[in-house]
This record gives sequence, structure tokens and C-alpha cells, in this order.
Amino acid sequence: MIRLFITLPVTVALIIFAACNQAPVELSWLQWKWTSSPGVLALLVAALFYATGSASVWVVVLRQIRRARRAEQELRTLRASLPEADAPARPPGLTSAPANSPMLKAYAAAQPVETPPAPEVAPAPVATPEPPTLPRSPEHS
Repeated sequence: MIRLFITLPVTVALIIFAACNQAPVELSWLQWKWTSSPGVLALLVAALFYATGSASVWVVVLRQIRRARRAEQELRTLRASLPEADAPARPPGLTSAPANSPMLKAYAAAQPVETPPAPEVAPAPVATPEPPTLPRSPEHS
């Protein structure tokens, strides 16, 4: 997405430059001389640099892909050379679970995990407060 924000304005500017500069001009480089419009020359140079940059990026990407494939092959070779006693006891799908996890043991046994029942706690008796007694005045007795 960022490349689009960089490439699009540069391309639009080059197209506008090429449209505005269509008059042929004599150009020279070292001993060579030719007639061309500066806009066409700018577009050709931009296309050449874009292709060169893309090719250099792909060289790096292909080198990384080759290194990754080589590392995967080395990992497969090392895993194949492990004796069965040293092989990990966990199934391949659960790589993030600890080795002594009950979920891992249940997964390996293909049984659901049984959790111990919570201890039953008897509810505490709720004491109902008695209404406050008001002192009686002597004249009402």
C-alpha cells in the first residue's frame, strides 16, 4: 500500500512531464547523439530504474526463500535422525501446550478432560435481624 502512495504520484508526474515536453530536442551522451523528446526520455529512464529496483528486490526475496527451504530440509533431516526415545511425546497439533498439561494428555488419549468437581460448600445460615424495640414511655403502660 505504501508503494502505491509513492509510485502513483511519481508516475502521474512523469506522465504530465512527458505530455508537456513533446518537442524534439537533440540529446547526447558521450559520443552518441539522437533526437527525442525529454518526456519520453524521462519515462524510459524511470521504467529502467523501476525494473532494476524490482529485480534487485526479487534477488533478495529469492535468496531468503532458498534459505528457508534449506532450513526446513535440515529440520526434517534432524527430526528423522532422532531416536524414538528422544522424540517429543506431544502430538504435532499442540505445540504450545506444556508437556505435563492435562489438555495435552486428554488430546493424546482422545478423551475429554475430566476436571475434579468443586467441593460443595454448605450455604451459611442467614440470620434475620430482629426489628429494634423502642422504649415505652411510662404513661402508655
